[in-house]
Amino acid sequence: MSEKWNGVQIMAPQFGTGKETVGYYTGYACGYCKGNGYYLDPDIINERVKMPCPKCGGTGQVKGIVTVEWVPDGEVKPYFREDVQP
Repeated sequence: MSEKWNGVQIMAPQFGTGKETVGYYTGYACGYCKGNGYYLDPDIINERVKMPCPKCGGTGQVKGIVTVEWVPDGEVKPYFREDVQP
């Protein structure tokens, strides 16, 4: 069986820190309802009642929004520290 694979390559931005949305990945079947858009109500035993999926809203599809947050990493350079004596 074939699988759909997507990849994202990230590189540090020139603007330094902040958030950026890398991409929108659509067309994935909802894992909760298996792409049906509904699930059978477990409280009703003698009848098959379809309820809209609470995760995908009944569409049967979900999308991934990949957002990267860039924050400072590591220690402050020694020449910027206030506790260092010249």
